[in-house]
Amino acid sequence: MGMKVIVGRGYRRTPVFSDKITYLVLNPFWHVPPGIAIKDKLPLIKKDPDYLLKQNMRLFQGWGAQTKEIDPKTIDWSTVNDKNFHYRLRQDPGPMNALGRVKFMFPNRFNVYLHDTPSRDLFGKTTRTFSSGCIRIEKPMEFAAYLLRDDPRWTHENILAALEKNEEATIQLRYPVPIHLLYWTVFVDGDGLVHFRNDIYGRDKRLNDALIKRAPTF
Repeated sequence: MGMKVIVGRGYRRTPVFSDKITYLVLNPFWHVPPGIAIKDKLPLIKKDPDYLLKQNMRLFQGWGAQTKEIDPKTIDWSTVNDKNFHYRLRQDPGPMNALGRVKFMFPNRFNVYLHDTPSRDLFGKTTRTFSSGCIRIEKPMEFAAYLLRDDPRWTHENILAALEKNEEATIQLRYPVPIHLLYWTVFVDGDGLVHFRNDIYGRDKRLNDALIKRAPTF
């Protein structure tokens, strides 16, 4: 199964590593990472007091188990900055959710995963570096059906029915599936043709420089 993906921006690069997908989540909440909340969302909130409401996001006091939801209108956002932003943002499931309708989890130290996206138009771009490190995939429902193909409880119809409920649901895979996040700027297709792609993260140059530096002298 081949599909287009969207990867991290130059300053939020998607890492390279191997792991195993162990579960997926339908209709996921998006718990906005603190860095993204402060750097990306806070300026938008300051600009538009109704931003959170428009984005179907909720505001909570901190990250503890006893955290309580807060009305964003009770906050004087003009006084909030990166030093005193002690809030948690959560986007509820739905068509506007940044993770789309499903995410594929392989817990790792980079805190990245595969997920759907509501921004389907971005797959039409030639260069697709728009994410904050996670990987958005073009065919999430097909991929979900593939991962669950050996589980009779989760037919394609049952997956769609669960999505219609608009409630978060975690599905453990019966057998973990290996996943390898790779960075290739050159590859050979099924017809034997060699394809070259832009080195979007500048890794080829660093590798070449390192090889030259370590080249043996005779």
